Amino acid sequence: MYDLLYNQPTKLMLLGGCSTVCTTIGEAAKMWNLVVLSYGSSSPALSDRQRFPTFFRTHPSATVHNPTRIKIMQKYNWSRVAILQQAEEVFISTVEDLELRCKEANIEIVTRQSFLTDPTDAVRNLKRQDARIIVGLFYVNAARRVLCEIFKNKLFGKSYVWFFIGWYEDNWFESHLQEENLNCTKEEMRAAAQYHLTTEALMWNKDNEKTISGMTAGDFRRRLNQALIDLGYENQSTPVGYQEAPLAYDAVWSVALALNKTMETLAAVNRSIEEFTYTNKEIADELYKAMNATQFLGVSGRVAFSNDGDRIAWTQVEQMIEGRYHKLGYFDVQTDNLTWFNREKWIGDKVPQDRTIVRRQLRTVSLGLFISMCTISGVGAMWALLLLIFTFIHRHRRYSDLLPCLSSSFLLLFTFIH
Repeated sequence: MYDLLYNQPTKLMLLGGCSTVCTTIGEAAKMWNLVVLSYGSSSPALSDRQRFPTFFRTHPSATVHNPTRIKIMQKYNWSRVAILQQAEEVFISTVEDLELRCKEANIEIVTRQSFLTDPTDAVRNLKRQDARIIVGLFYVNAARRVLCEIFKNKLFGKSYVWFFIGWYEDNWFESHLQEENLNCTKEEMRAAAQYHLTTEALMWNKDNEKTISGMTAGDFRRRLNQALIDLGYENQSTPVGYQEAPLAYDAVWSVALALNKTMETLAAVNRSIEEFTYTNKEIADELYKAMNATQFLGVSGRVAFSNDGDRIAWTQVEQMIEGRYHKLGYFDVQTDNLTWFNREKWIGDKVPQDRTIVRRQLRTVSLGLFISMCTISGVGAMWALLLLIFTFIHRHRRYSDLLPCLSSSFLLLFTFIH
């Protein structure tokens, strides 16, 4: 960043990648009146307009999943949930947002468990708390350890539903088991993963329509894959960051549109964007306004930004069925609309409950059995009373003979009273 700022030409914007990098440059960019745009940052902390007043991103924030999770919980009337998280900043921020949304939706969080590297104790605590609907937030290598513990503790099956992050690779639950020294087989991992739900921000335009570039999402994907083959990537291997490719492409379009809009605004008052300097807040504000108002149809879907600079995106819901992910629907947070395909599957076709159900039921006996038992009890009571009267009449007999009678009398009295 130092080299960029102190070498010509003057920079108008900065384009960033991951959350770690953007946290640094996003917080510092305001000192030079620079707008920062990221295509690969998901940390919820970057939504803080006090710390990052000029930051935007085409990559959705990790909190974009939370409204979808709440919507699904409401759909199935789940009002008691648990959270299992890895102790990383991105997940801590996501959980804090989820807790606020659960409170607003009157959903009880029965327990919140966290772990650094070993989830063994945290998973056991979930079972002790009778957690049934569980939201899991962790990186993929930790997800495999969690899934193994899920199998060992029997926290799967007809009574449990797990929410996992949707950006893991499709076969994440059965790969790298030996390398990570997991004490679970592929079959056990597959059994524990059955019927879990995932939420994932849409990275590709789901409709086959032309975007602002003139290409459909399919056209862009084919061109991208061909370019990778030309660079030596074969047998469906992809470089790190492949999933963010449509986001990076749309980020470039966002920059271009914001610059064009700013140039038009400045031209109307006989100003030029070439006049920008790192101390020129007036032109910087016009760049910010133009970026904030940017909207277009890109290869990653409809591109628009919230007041916090976050990408407004749809989320996709999937379910693991027989080792494969199946799309269940989409959620549009702007319109609060859940498009549901009714393809979900549960054991016994019954939706799992969010708690152990206790039903109070009056159990009665048949009339014949009741009369019989009353008759027998009555006869026994009368017989005990007669014996008690007999003992009372003969109470003047010798002490040695009376002692057994007194003992019998007390026994008969207590039996009669009972």
